[in-house]
Amino acid sequence: MMDKKNKSIFIMNKFLFSFLLAISTLGVYAQSFNNEKTSAINFVKRVYNSAPFEGIKKLEGEERNYYAVAVAFMNIPKDSLLSAVAKAQIKAQDVAEQGFAEPCIKFEMIDRIEKGNQNTYLFLCTTLEDFITEMSKKKSIDGARIISAPGNKYVVSTITLENAKYTSPEMRDKAAFMKAKQLVNTMVNGSTITSEQIIRTDENDKRTEITSTEVVKEHAMGFIQGLELLFGKEITQNKTTYSYYSKF
Repeated sequence: MMDKKNKSIFIMNKFLFSFLLAISTLGVYAQSFNNEKTSAINFVKRVYNSAPFEGIKKLEGEERNYYAVAVAFMNIPKDSLLSAVAKAQIKAQDVAEQGFAEPCIKFEMIDRIEKGNQNTYLFLCTTLEDFITEMSKKKSIDGARIISAPGNKYVVSTITLENAKYTSPEMRDKAAFMKAKQLVNTMVNGSTITSEQIIRTDENDKRTEITSTEVVKEHAMGFIQGLELLFGKEITQNKTTYSYYSKF
């Protein structure tokens, strides 16, 4: 039998162990997230270094696909190499829009390769589907929203349905499309578009700012009938999340 003093020490040690275990677990999760991003960047760099390319490249990884864009400029003055990044990003957006089947909304420069008088800027792209999927994994984003990226803006309507409530996938698909259109219609015809309905892909980029919701509403009105299916998949068990989009 333990006396009161030893029992108190045992309880304190047990609490301390649990606390340290929780802290270490959080550290592992944070490290895993950072490692995932680092691994993606290193993977794209390795592919480029082994077989340099210019333009778009869809790379098949073990767990997911990666989208990369390489754009080249000739005879850039040494003191303009950094200021040319914005110009390279705009060019990368144009190249990606023309080449990839699905929209890319984030462009992160991961390398600059200098060879003679040529400078190549290598970008890792985030597709609209990946962007919406990652957000949906963190919290429900059901509803109609404006996704404001540096190059383009999109109306996105997301709806999650319980599989068991529908007799067939076809019935569920049809219901999702009708609900998605209703959500966009409600947003556009509302008195105003709130800040919660606008998602900026980069808060530090002034090109993602929206100063007038009336302008957005005017543009969005014509795209309700033009909604296209971005994806329909199970993010939450026994439920299917649908996302429809239309470009401004």
